[in-house]
Amino acid sequence: MNNKGGLGSGDLHRGLESGALAPADAGTDEGSSAASHAQQIERLFREHNEALVSFLALRLRSRQEAREVAQEAYVRLLQLQRQDAASFLKVYLYRVAANLAIDRVRRRMTEARFQSTELFEGLSNRADEPEVLTLSRERLHLVRGYLEELPEPVRTAFLLFRVEEMSQEDIARRLDVTERMVRNYITRALLHCRLRLDGLSREEAATRLKGSA
Repeated sequence: MNNKGGLGSGDLHRGLESGALAPADAGTDEGSSAASHAQQIERLFREHNEALVSFLALRLRSRQEAREVAQEAYVRLLQLQRQDAASFLKVYLYRVAANLAIDRVRRRMTEARFQSTELFEGLSNRADEPEVLTLSRERLHLVRGYLEELPEPVRTAFLLFRVEEMSQEDIARRLDVTERMVRNYITRALLHCRLRLDGLSREEAATRLKGSA
């Protein structure tokens, strides 16, 4: 799968391990400063990555998600503009990682709350499933219309997940995006339809979702 929009997890890890992330123009003062910054992060990675992943795994209850969050935290550090931050890089790394973990737990709770509802149980159109009967035809028609208001990738990810019962990993491969993006798509579709059923207009729902992003 292509990783759009940045370094992949393996790419960054290999770069940190090999020291390959220092800028090529490190001969200039600015380049030297940036190179030093990258080297400091490489050192943090070598000395603290396992501890950081364990720290995050306790909060996320998933070592895979812990590695993903740690990866994102290193990216944030590499993008840090201040080059004189060596004295607090480790503290900043853990603070950023902890905040990212909190955000992920919140998203997970939101997904679980909305996916546990019976809002979309009728979308499969399988008449032999008793839960189809719990959703009125009128509401099902509304939900289908609300899904049409969404961008195609968002709608497709949601339908593959809820109707085709594909795993998020398989959907990510199908759409050529990350699993995290698939989770975002599914949650966005759920929230959009819920807001629309609650009486918000298309524009109001879009504004609400944008404000909570």
